[in-house]
Amino acid sequence: MRMLFFVTVFVTTAFALPNDVAADHWAAQAVGQVTARGWLQGFPGGQFKGEVRLDRFQLATTLARVLADSPLPVKEAEVRFKDVKPNHWALPGIRRMVGEGLVQGFPDQTYRGTSLLTRYQLAVVLDKLAQRLGLAAPAKLVRPDDLPLAHWAEAAVQRMVALQIMPLGSDGQFRGNEAVSRYQMAHSLWKLEAHLSSMGAGTQSGVAGVSKPQPASAATTPGAAQPAPASAAKASSSQPSGEPVVQSSAKPALEQNTLTLGQLARLPLPEAWAGLSLEQTLVHLGQAMHNGRVWVTLRREGESALALLRLSEPPSIEAFYPVGEAVAAASEGWAWLEGGQRLLFLDPKTQKSRVYGPIGQPGAREALPPLFARGVHKGLLGGVALDESRNYLALMGGRPLCVPNCEAASSSPVLRLVLLGLNPDGLFAEYAYLLDNPKNEVVGLAWPKPRLLLVHETDGQKSRVYSVDLNEADDLAFTEWDTPEAGLEVRPAVKPLAKRLILEVALEKPRGLAILNPSEAVVAEKGLIKLAFDKPLW
Repeated sequence: MRMLFFVTVFVTTAFALPNDVAADHWAAQAVGQVTARGWLQGFPGGQFKGEVRLDRFQLATTLARVLADSPLPVKEAEVRFKDVKPNHWALPGIRRMVGEGLVQGFPDQTYRGTSLLTRYQLAVVLDKLAQRLGLAAPAKLVRPDDLPLAHWAEAAVQRMVALQIMPLGSDGQFRGNEAVSRYQMAHSLWKLEAHLSSMGAGTQSGVAGVSKPQPASAATTPGAAQPAPASAAKASSSQPSGEPVVQSSAKPALEQNTLTLGQLARLPLPEAWAGLSLEQTLVHLGQAMHNGRVWVTLRREGESALALLRLSEPPSIEAFYPVGEAVAAASEGWAWLEGGQRLLFLDPKTQKSRVYGPIGQPGAREALPPLFARGVHKGLLGGVALDESRNYLALMGGRPLCVPNCEAASSSPVLRLVLLGLNPDGLFAEYAYLLDNPKNEVVGLAWPKPRLLLVHETDGQKSRVYSVDLNEADDLAFTEWDTPEAGLEVRPAVKPLAKRLILEVALEKPRGLAILNPSEAVVAEKGLIKLAFDKPLW
């Protein structure tokens, strides 16, 4: 039997609760724990909305986050439900849940994801999850007064009630046909974690294989821990952990300067672009797609465009979108616009665009932390990266925010990594990232695997790529540090992201980062440069 150990966070730990959850609310401790882990997300403005009922789509994504925070091997199933589109935001979670045997579809080949989740259904799923994680059944079962004999959920309900993962009401009723609220789900996950933590308490106080949520599940986040004192930032090392660095050899990725953009393109290009070469126009490399395709940002005479480039011989441009002043791009057309105050999404299918801006700022869909209304210090923005599930977007400036002003921030080593939840949009987490040197710059992000978020940093002579770990960092969202007055960029006093050096190579002016496969990456420097790793990244 395989046991799962979680970190036990004691009651004395201070959590910044969502602003609509009182400290004396019956579910306050549970809400604080599960939102800090990223298992349940908050809403824009710092609310939790605990009375909102969950549906089957939300069940799948929530429990997928819980399993992603466990050492269990990933089991996914290829599913085809008539009512779930291939690009549906919940599909990755559904695949995981079906693969683990926790949920299934209906005989008519539907999933019915918008159906509200009942307490009977949740009891069955949580009972399966508890068994999957090695939690022993209780010695004595408890039977609710309103549980019919021979009910299809009878055994699961009795076990979950006995373990108090799903407690009864004060009248002894289970009310299995009622829909599950976000408060109830938070309480159930909190109790499940407590049982599993107690199983591991006798052998270790930490985690077997994992601790807190990895980036793919951390994009939320009212309810995270309060900032640590200034000494904590100094104690947390931002330097390599001592593991071997993945050395890399660099070489031109393609014979790219012999053909114009018009000759590379599989579709007609605007005349002003067609006669230019890739080397002349390439300013940033975004996220890699499947089949050797990467998103690139091109620029000419003040104009910018996004293009989807296939790395073949010869290379080819498969999509081309003029977008104004985009300076960094990611999968499916995400771009961060000059100044760092607006985020653009260009839908490749409809070619319609949508602009996102800071919460509280008119003229754009509110999504980014309010602090970003102040803008980004001069220079290229660092990068944008979309995770595999297409539910979370990571973005980071190349240099500190202009807070309280650009001159003061120029000597700061602190950047902000933002993880933006996209379903629904407007949910974000925010973390401090420390540069090796205040004069360095972040020039790219990549998110090739759920647990592998990479940051490309350069000093003008060498490129260094780090993997970052959110496990022990302070979440700045909805705290005092998410305000200009805190002066984070000038005097960092929070626990920053831990980072581990995984690549170092001599490059003077690189831009972007695309991981093609475990052994190859591509960056932009006078065209495209391919990096061949001595050992795979995963």
